[in-house]
Amino acid sequence: MENIPLLKSIVLLMAVSVPMSILLTRAGIPTVIGFLLTGIIIGPSGFGVVSGSATIDTLARVGMVLLLFTIGLEFSLSKMLNIRREGIIGGGLQVAVTVAIVTVAANAGGLPFKTALLIGFIIAPSSTAIVLKMFMDRGEVSGPQGNLSVAILLFQDICVVLMVMLVQMLGDGHGVASGGVILGLAYPLAAFAGMVVAIAYVIPKIFNQVVRLRSREIFVLTTVLVCLGSAWLASLFGLSLEVGAFIAGLAISESEYSSQIVADVVPFRDTFASLFFISIGMLLDAHFFAGHIPAVLIATTAILCVKTLAIVAVGQVLKYPLRLSIAVGLILSQIGEFSFILMKMGRSYAMLGDGLYQTLLATTILSMAATPFIFKSSSRLAFGTAHLFKKTGRKTEDKKAPYANHVIIIGFGLNGRNLASVLKKTGIHHVVVDINIESIKKAKAGGHKALYGDAAHPEILKNLGISAAKMLVVAISDPVSTRRIVKASREINPAVSIIVRTRYIKEVEELYRLGASQVIPEEFETSVEIFARVLKDYRVPGNIIQNQIDLIRQEGYSMLRNPSITGEHLQKLTSILEASLMDTFYVDAASPIAHRTIAETNLRKLTGASIIAVVRHGSAKTNPAPDFIITPGDILVILGSHAELNAAVAALKEK
Repeated sequence: MENIPLLKSIVLLMAVSVPMSILLTRAGIPTVIGFLLTGIIIGPSGFGVVSGSATIDTLARVGMVLLLFTIGLEFSLSKMLNIRREGIIGGGLQVAVTVAIVTVAANAGGLPFKTALLIGFIIAPSSTAIVLKMFMDRGEVSGPQGNLSVAILLFQDICVVLMVMLVQMLGDGHGVASGGVILGLAYPLAAFAGMVVAIAYVIPKIFNQVVRLRSREIFVLTTVLVCLGSAWLASLFGLSLEVGAFIAGLAISESEYSSQIVADVVPFRDTFASLFFISIGMLLDAHFFAGHIPAVLIATTAILCVKTLAIVAVGQVLKYPLRLSIAVGLILSQIGEFSFILMKMGRSYAMLGDGLYQTLLATTILSMAATPFIFKSSSRLAFGTAHLFKKTGRKTEDKKAPYANHVIIIGFGLNGRNLASVLKKTGIHHVVVDINIESIKKAKAGGHKALYGDAAHPEILKNLGISAAKMLVVAISDPVSTRRIVKASREINPAVSIIVRTRYIKEVEELYRLGASQVIPEEFETSVEIFARVLKDYRVPGNIIQNQIDLIRQEGYSMLRNPSITGEHLQKLTSILEASLMDTFYVDAASPIAHRTIAETNLRKLTGASIIAVVRHGSAKTNPAPDFIITPGDILVILGSHAELNAAVAALKEK
């Protein structure tokens, strides 16, 4: 019987990783952790079911190549050129501060400078895969924490490409103090720029020709060829395979084919990338970990603290509230997946000994495993810590709001801007508050009273005059802050009317419980609009549609929240749809029924619907006779059931 060792190994890997990932996903833990645990369990230091395989390592490397390729596609040159100050300043400072602290500490501890610098590179990046997935699962990518985190992660990932080049230069023996690294980087950076220009010019032309063939198979093969070919070409210029793939993705990111390329590559990427994380888990020596648990725990704790403090400092430089800075610091405190690439490179260049390599490996895996739990408690810890230090962010105003019976608008996004504009035109006193200083500048430029601050803190609400306010409108994308704002506002002013915009229906009941007067969920306002238009197309009268909308809103959207709509509601809708209704039909010059009599249309016999009136030149002719001649410009008023009206409209168009 034929035996294929590689196939057996891959089957075993997947057989363990799939159920492991299912269990962790149900527990709210990213699948990356499941892949790492799979490698640990079945690897050489675990049960030894699968021993180290050079072929598996090769497939894992292909996974990283595809991962960097898709990241290049998703970044795009325009995104890289338009990174906001949060990315350039925030991400740059975070990477620089973290690398500097770790490098100095490691070097002071007796490690060579090259090794110390490498460790700084390894620790600085955070996990884009884990953090983004958790933000997306919670619907908070567009919130304040999500915006700042994504900006920093984006810059970190760009820095990883440069770090890979630097490690390669260090490993090849270029000096540091002598400036050898700087000189050595000149060639790979020139090669990087040259490849971007060449690939950006050549590859779109290739895809233009391939697309004309209208063959998905050829398109997919061309995509894989471009990705792997660019990686191989980069290696010829002294760059890593991953950098080459990133260049290819970056160079074609602006083409009209980038979305389709991502869709075609994702299945390959996810499959091979999972092998990469499994192979990393297989490299962890469980016996080493068991014998060095205190050291690993201390190192992990120290890294989490250093990265958190570095990002908190960055947040303060960017003038963010302390609460937000702490939350983002905690969320990004883990070590990222790209650090595994740097570890492997460091080991291959003999810059990391086995003991140090295993310590870094265990620390990285442990920090990743802790991330879901840190993420869930980050807001609570951030609020508590910020309150402890009695710092609520930069305050531009410390005095009470100068008027009463005003409207407080929290958040100057689209909803906040529109509301503020209307209130200004109608002369209603209002004040805007936001934690984005740029939004505050725009609000003031528009003639609005605006304060910078974190409204989740009672002190800021008091500065806004919440005790004398008539209405509070919360229009932000941070659900945790929204809940705290509603609760604090209701406690300070029991009479204030609180209107809250939220993204998801699941948050409605909790917000009402905390004291909201009205909660408007975006998710179901969209669904209400959709079903209203559907009913309108089925010719349900406008007053009936509005009654249904009012009913849903009065019941707190419970009709739509409940998976099973009550029989009473269904019966009402059914009776409406079966009832006799009216519709109108405009007769234009090209209409086939123009200049014909009502009898000649034979409408009642064919469809069951009746023409009960004709509107001509603004006056209505009711109960027109069968010999009444229809002329262009007439509006026919037709009576019938839904089915009869549909048939009548179709018949009038075809006659």
